Amino acid sequence: MTRNILILCFTFGCLSSAFAIKCWDCRSDADPKCADPFDNSTVPITDCRTLGDLDHLPGVRPTMCRKIRQKVNGEWRYFRSCAYMGEPGIQGDERFCLMRTGTYNIFMEYCTCNSKDGCNTAGSLKGNIVLGMLATCLWSYVHFIHH
Repeated sequence: MTRNILILCFTFGCLSSAFAIKCWDCRSDADPKCADPFDNSTVPITDCRTLGDLDHLPGVRPTMCRKIRQKVNGEWRYFRSCAYMGEPGIQGDERFCLMRTGTYNIFMEYCTCNSKDGCNTAGSLKGNIVLGMLATCLWSYVHFIHH
């Protein structure tokens, strides 16, 4: 019985992150609470499944969240939204973001994640992954040690 519940929790955790994600959607130039430190009290969370196709990416669906931090001419801007392309983090590690600098005092940090709903806040917590690892450890304990 316990084993079946653990398997169900693990499966549900993996499936929920694979098929749908909700992301914070804002721009700091329109809402200063979108900047860091992030305050989601006035920011909507968007179910990415409800978004339409982009004209330049037909058939591509948003499967991740993104946060972009930009410095242009000394002014910081933040953008949070659903992401249509890319991979979570750098080589799958959401703790790391892609950074670019350019001429004319331009800096950009691009962070993507899909570990849990609302993962495009300031920090990244891997909720579904942690749940899956915990369920796997518990299942291993019950199956191999307890029997």
